[in-house]
Amino acid sequence: MRVVFLSWEYPPRIVGELAWQVQSQIERLRRKGLKIDLVTISDAGYYVEEPAPSFRITRITSPVSHHSTIITWMVSINTEAARIVADIYHSESDRIILHTYDWHFAPASSALKKALNIPWVASLYSLEQHRSLNPNSPLSSCIRTIEWHMVRECDFLLVRDEWMLREVRNNLSIDREAVVVSNPSAADWEDQVLQLYEKLVSS
Repeated sequence: MRVVFLSWEYPPRIVGELAWQVQSQIERLRRKGLKIDLVTISDAGYYVEEPAPSFRITRITSPVSHHSTIITWMVSINTEAARIVADIYHSESDRIILHTYDWHFAPASSALKKALNIPWVASLYSLEQHRSLNPNSPLSSCIRTIEWHMVRECDFLLVRDEWMLREVRNNLSIDREAVVVSNPSAADWEDQVLQLYEKLVSS
């Protein structure tokens, strides 16, 4: 089993707390012996690095420049991410699982799940309804639609606490058993996530 993480931030690219969350979670899962690929965004061009055994980072950049909104930027980034994950899928003998963070790579993950039958776990740390100063703007409405599709199409949705679970249900109108409260601060977080991965691989 190999897990491919997709996150729009990871050190040294730090936009908020998510970068440190992803780094910590990957390290905890690596200590359990999990093989991991990380696909993330680079501000300095495309490159691949292998900082540790069984851990490979591919940093990608948009093949298109001069974007009018974050949506057009993320669409081009998603196209590149899907290409990288497809290459991993076809070059590895291990069963692949996708694990994404928030909405940024949801379009690529949805396409890969459907085209290649790759299981998909999504971690949701914030909602556009919370982040935006104008949640009813066309831009925010678009992002909320992506979130809406993401929580319905992923195999498991991880949220960090009961408050976030209620917010997801209220704002995205979802009530699925596949929404799991998984607190990254818990001592057994990695064991819980590994159990979800194993369930997806064996199904």
